[in-house]
Amino acid sequence: MTATSEQNDRQQRQTNQNLRGSGKPAAIVLFLAGIVSAGAQPIKPFYQSAQFSVSANEVVEGPYRARAVSPIEVVSNYPLNKNATAQERRWKLHTNLSAFPALRSNFPLIDAIYNLSLEELTQDISREGTFDAGALWPGVWTRDTSYSTLLSLAAIAPQTAEKSLLRKVKRNRIVQDTGTGGSWPVSSDRVCWALAAWEVYLVTGDRQWLEQSSTILKNSIRDDEQVVIDPATGLAHGETSFLDWREQTYPRWMQPADIYSGEALSTNAVYYRVYRILGAMDRALGKNDSAWDVKAERIRSAINQRMWIESQGRYGQYLYGRIWQSLSPRADALGESLAVLFEIPSAAQRASLIKVQPVMPYGIPTVYPETPDISPYHNRSVWPFVQAFWNLAAAKQDDEPALLDGLAAMYRATALFLTNKENFVAENGSPIGTAVNSDRQLWSVAGSLAMVYRVFFGMDFTEDGLHLHPVVPEALSGSRRLTNFHYRGAVLSITVHGFGGMVRSMTIDGERTEPIVPADLRGHHAIVIEMDNRSGPSSPVHLVQSVTAPETPKSRLTNDTLSWEPVQGAARYEIYRDGSPQSTIDTTSLQVQPASVLQELQVAARSLDGMESFLSEPTSSGGQPITIPAISAAGIPGVQTFATLEQSGVTGLSLTGEVPADGRYAIAFRYANGSGPVKTGSRCAIRTLFIDGQRIGPIVLPQRGANAWDQWGMSSVQTISLRKGKHTIQLRFLPADINMDGVVNTVRIQSAQLQRID
Repeated sequence: MTATSEQNDRQQRQTNQNLRGSGKPAAIVLFLAGIVSAGAQPIKPFYQSAQFSVSANEVVEGPYRARAVSPIEVVSNYPLNKNATAQERRWKLHTNLSAFPALRSNFPLIDAIYNLSLEELTQDISREGTFDAGALWPGVWTRDTSYSTLLSLAAIAPQTAEKSLLRKVKRNRIVQDTGTGGSWPVSSDRVCWALAAWEVYLVTGDRQWLEQSSTILKNSIRDDEQVVIDPATGLAHGETSFLDWREQTYPRWMQPADIYSGEALSTNAVYYRVYRILGAMDRALGKNDSAWDVKAERIRSAINQRMWIESQGRYGQYLYGRIWQSLSPRADALGESLAVLFEIPSAAQRASLIKVQPVMPYGIPTVYPETPDISPYHNRSVWPFVQAFWNLAAAKQDDEPALLDGLAAMYRATALFLTNKENFVAENGSPIGTAVNSDRQLWSVAGSLAMVYRVFFGMDFTEDGLHLHPVVPEALSGSRRLTNFHYRGAVLSITVHGFGGMVRSMTIDGERTEPIVPADLRGHHAIVIEMDNRSGPSSPVHLVQSVTAPETPKSRLTNDTLSWEPVQGAARYEIYRDGSPQSTIDTTSLQVQPASVLQELQVAARSLDGMESFLSEPTSSGGQPITIPAISAAGIPGVQTFATLEQSGVTGLSLTGEVPADGRYAIAFRYANGSGPVKTGSRCAIRTLFIDGQRIGPIVLPQRGANAWDQWGMSSVQTISLRKGKHTIQLRFLPADINMDGVVNTVRIQSAQLQRID
C-alpha cells in the first residue's frame, strides 16, 4: 500500500467514524463504504479551459477553488457577494438520502455534487408534499415543476411530481403561471405540463394517472386551439418558454399584445411534443386517433420552414412583428435544445445545430447575442437547467466536446457556489450582478441529477421499458455504479464501465440482454453495462465571447421620409417592408414611395461583425384607417366613449362599420385593461371576433397597468377579406376565452380600427 493509499484509507475510516458519531443512518455509512475520498496528490483535470479546470476532486478558477473532501463534503472559497473575500465555506451532507439511488464512482466531486443535489431536492419539497421552485420561489410553478420532472424528478420522486402537477390544475385545465400582460395566452407554454405528466406515466405505468392527465391535457389543448394556435400556420402564438420578462428578451417597443402575436421556437417545440404525447396517450388508452400526429407534423413542418436559418445552420428565436412577422436570428438555447431532443430538425440539421450553437466560456447563454443595457437575468446569463437540456441534446448527438464542455460548466458552478443556483452572469460565471437569483433552484437541482441518470446511465423511459444508453466522454472514463434505483416493480443496481456513446454489452443478473429493462421486471437485479470505449465523430465547441447586439433603431415617418437616429456601432441598416428585407443602406433616412394600402416599415442596425439589432417598431405608411367607435358620443363634446366588457354582465360588443372597397383588412381594437401590471398577473382579457356572424379568431387584450383604465393601446390583430359595404363586427365571450383568473376578464373597448393591407 502506498503512502497516499494509506492516507486515503485513514481518511475514509475517519469519515465513517464521524458519521457514526453524528448519528447518521447506517445506510449512509454503507453507501460510503469502498469510496476513496479525494487524495492529497494533484489530479490531472478532465476539463481545462482558459477560465477554469475541473478534475476528479476539484474545480480551480484563478484564486478560487472548490474541493471534494469526500463524496459528502465540499469546501469552496468562492465569494458570493460583492464585499466578500475568498474565505472557505463548506457544504456537508446532513440529510438521510437512503430513499434515493446512491452513486459511487472514481470522481468524488461528481459524487458529492450528486449528493448535494439530492439534499437540496429534499429541501425543495414542501410540508404539503409538493415541489417548491427554489429557496426564493416558494410554491408550485407550472413550468419549473414540469421541466424539472421531465429532466429527472419523475424518475426518483414520481408521487411528489404527480401531486405538484395536480396543484397546477384548475377547472380540469392546466394553469399558466402569472406572466406578461396577465398570463395566458400571452404566455402560452403551460402545456409543458404534458411533458412531465407523460414522463410520470412512463416511469410508473399508472393507468389511472394516464387517464386523468389525458383528460386535463385535452381540455387545455382544445382551449389553446381556439386562442393560441394559428389556424393558418399551425404554430402557437405566445411568449418564449420560460423567458417571460419581456424587456429581457424582446425589443422594448413590443407590448404584450405584440408578444402574444409572435411565435417562439421554444414554445412551439413544446407544442409539437405535446401533440405527439396526445397521440401516444390515446394509443396507450386503446384509442386510434391519428389527428394528433397530423397536427404535430404540421407544427414541425412550419418550424422548419419558417424558423430555420439555412445560412447559419440553426433556428432563430422567434417570429415577431405586428401585422407581418419576421424571424429574429438570435439563438435561444432552450428552444434549440428541445428541438434536438424532440427530433424536430432532420438528422443533418441536428448535427449542424450542435456544431454552430454559440457557447460562452462559462456555459451556454440563454440567448445570444445579448441585448444592450439590460441587466443579467434571462439576458447575459447561463441557466443550469437550460445547460442541462443542452447537454442532453449533445449526448443525444454523441457530441463529446459539447457534452464535456457542458458538464464542466455545471460542475464548476455547483461546486464553487455550493448550491444549485438559479442562474449566473454569462461573461464571468458569477451569480453576483444577476437581477434575481435563488439557491437550490428546483430545475437546476433536477438538471444536475439528470446528468447522472440520463447521461452517465443513459436512462430513457418508454412504454415498453427503461432503455439504457449511457454517453460517457473519454475524459470521464471509469466505473460508476447506481444502487437502489426503483423502476416500477424492480430495484436496480446499475454499473457502467468504460466510455463512449455505444453499449457494447449489457447483462441483467449475468444474463446478456439488449440494453433495456422490461417494464414488467420485478425484484432486485444487478445490471452491468460495458461501453464500446470509442469516441464518436465530433467538432470543437463553437466558443464565442460576450457580444452585444446594436441597439434597436427608433424610426419615424415624416411626410414620405423614413428616418432614425444613428445607432452606435452600426455599419449599415437593413430596411424591411411588411416583414421582409428590401434594401441595405448606410445612411439614416429613406424616401418612401406612396402606397394606396397599409405597409409596415422597419429598420434593423447591423454591426461590422454582422450582429443584427432587433427590428424597430413597425411604422405605418399608406392607406387610411377606418375607426368605428364602440359607443356613439351622441354629440356630447368632451365625453370619452368606450364600452366596458366583463366576464359577468355585459360580456360582448356589436359594432357596424363600412369599408370603401373590396380587399384584405387588418382589424384591431383600441382598448384599456387596468386589471393588473404589464409584467405579471392572470387577468389578460380575451374575446372572440365575429364578422357578419362568421368566427374569425381571438382578440387578445392584455393588462396594461394596475388600475390604468385610461391607458389606451391596441389589441392583437386579425386579418380578413371583406367586400365593399357595411359589416357587423362583434366581440363575443366564449368558454375558451376564460383566462387564468377565471373570474375577472374585464376590458374597455374604445373603438375598432380597420386598415386595408391588400
